[in-house]
Amino acid sequence: MKTYYSLALLLVATAALTGCVDRKAADERLANGCASGVEIYLTNGFKVKEIKNKKFEPSKEEGAGYRDVTLSYVESDGWANVDKEAKCVFAEEFGMFGATYGANIYQLQVNGQTYGKKGKELLGSYEDMMKLTKAVDNAMNH
Repeated sequence: MKTYYSLALLLVATAALTGCVDRKAADERLANGCASGVEIYLTNGFKVKEIKNKKFEPSKEEGAGYRDVTLSYVESDGWANVDKEAKCVFAEEFGMFGATYGANIYQLQVNGQTYGKKGKELLGSYEDMMKLTKAVDNAMNH
């Protein structure tokens, strides 16, 4: 009898945890973070006006545990609108049954520049990396 109660409790706990953070929700968080990261490297007065397309895939370059996010977006200063593309690479981790999820910006490619990390090398300054990390984290967690 004790075994049945234990099994029932385990099934209830598993059902409660399953799906807490799914792939689609995680991808949306990554897209928001990527767009926020892009904006800190735009010329003063320019913003991401609209995201036209989002592409998500496992990172071919970085491998397991990394996710590529490519955004096709409209950059605008309120007068001129320009179609652009940016790519973010995130290091991410799902907890058991999707109960937890965490992601950190690894690399950002925008306007012909690359910021973040490449292997163990830091691309740009430490201050740039801190500014990028803060902007992306704020967007993903709100």
